[in-house]
Amino acid sequence: MKTTKYLLALILFFCSMDSVMSQVNSNAINDSLKTADTTISYVVVELENNKSITGKKVSDDGREIGIMTVDKGLILIPKYQIRTITVSATMPSVGGKKVFPNPHPSRYLYSPSGIPLKKGDGYIQAIYLVAYQGQYALTDHFSIGITSTLWASPFLVNVKYTNTLHKSADGKKNVYLATGIQAGSLTYIDPRTYFGIGYAGLTFGNPESNVTVNGGFLGESSIWYYNQYDPLTGRWTGDEGRENEFLPAISLSWNQR
Repeated sequence: MKTTKYLLALILFFCSMDSVMSQVNSNAINDSLKTADTTISYVVVELENNKSITGKKVSDDGREIGIMTVDKGLILIPKYQIRTITVSATMPSVGGKKVFPNPHPSRYLYSPSGIPLKKGDGYIQAIYLVAYQGQYALTDHFSIGITSTLWASPFLVNVKYTNTLHKSADGKKNVYLATGIQAGSLTYIDPRTYFGIGYAGLTFGNPESNVTVNGGFLGESSIWYYNQYDPLTGRWTGDEGRENEFLPAISLSWNQR
């Protein structure tokens, strides 16, 4: 009987302690919320498990931060679970939700867009792990780069100019211009064979959702050979010359988020 009383007493004690601790934690959170800066912008917290939480940062005690979300209320996140915190005011909105910005809006998989790189920005792009392109912005309008393959043939140099022709009030219906040239050769395979493309294009939209129309000319310049055997002299005679060929090209590309 005494054992039963002791067990009941322990259960009541732990329940009361849990209630007290819950009240203390609740009071601490409420105090934190009351003293929080309500002018803080919304943030997007990217977690180590690749998930993200969007809301207003309302507390930070050094070990964890409190994010007040619209759908789930207050969420306390230990800092060791956080990868990055980004102010959502600097992030684009798609479908009413804040998203991480497109990290590579200046081109598509195969063709360029008119959206400019900012001075000092650059990228390296791999296409099927075979072809590679690198580009670096010297200014907000001019960028240079190279395009090649794993075996370094062909090898092309890229020069690109971009500009914003029109910027809409909401930032969603902008018009961008791009023009440039790529030129190079087959290097050690045939150093006297040259390739090039000159193009111009317009991009409509914004870095997150856009469509681009590009037009230009593909060019090739190569050496032709002519050999003929002369049975009277028993010798081969021949000649060579350069042949140039140009073909029109057009591309339509888009990105929708």
